[in-house]
Parts: sequence; C-alpha cells; structure tokens
Amino acid sequence: MASLDARKAFVRVNHIKLFDKLIERGFPSMLITVLLDWYGKTFSTVRWAGCYSHCISVRCGIRQGGILSPLLFNIYIDSVIHALRVSDLGCHLGDVYVGCIASMLMTLYYYQPH
Repeated sequence: MASLDARKAFVRVNHIKLFDKLIERGFPSMLITVLLDWYGKTFSTVRWAGCYSHCISVRCGIRQGGILSPLLFNIYIDSVIHALRVSDLGCHLGDVYVGCIASMLMTLYYYQPH
C-alpha cells in the first residue's frame, strides 16, 4: 500500500515545473503566457511584531480556491500517478489498480457545488 500526504500540496507546486508540464501537454501558448504573467507577479511580505519584511517573489504554489487550481494541480501530479501505475506500485483491490482514487475524489470534490 502506498500513501501520499497531500496536505498543503497546492503550496508546494513548483511554477517552473508546472509550466514545463503545460508546454509538454500542448496547452495554448496564450494561456501559458497569461498564467506566467499571473503567477510571475505574486509577492509576499511577512509581518512580525508590527514590522514588515521586504517583498519576496513567490515561486511555488497555486492559488487556493482558484477555479483553475484543481486542474493545474492534477496536471502537476499526473506524472507521479502515472509512474506509480506503470511500476505497479500503489493500491490494489485484488488485481485492479486503484492507486488514483484519492486524487480523483479530490478533483470531484472541487467541482461539486457548495
């Protein structure tokens, strides 16, 4: 049995690797350009004891609650799921490979009306 701790998984997505995967899959260059612009302008500051840090460029993570975020995460993680399936590692019910059920349920959850 294999287990993947996906807590805070969205914040760990590397932007460069994500955009490489989008290019490999043949996504329209205009969409990739918009996403690059959108994610390339993400900055963060830290406030501690009333003081603020300098702006820091955010290079990892996809937006929590974003309409495209589940799709982008699934594209990012798909190579891991594929590698598990090809190597026959992961969860099985008898002879049936079911190592992707948690990922599919997470995707379905995001598309349900709340």
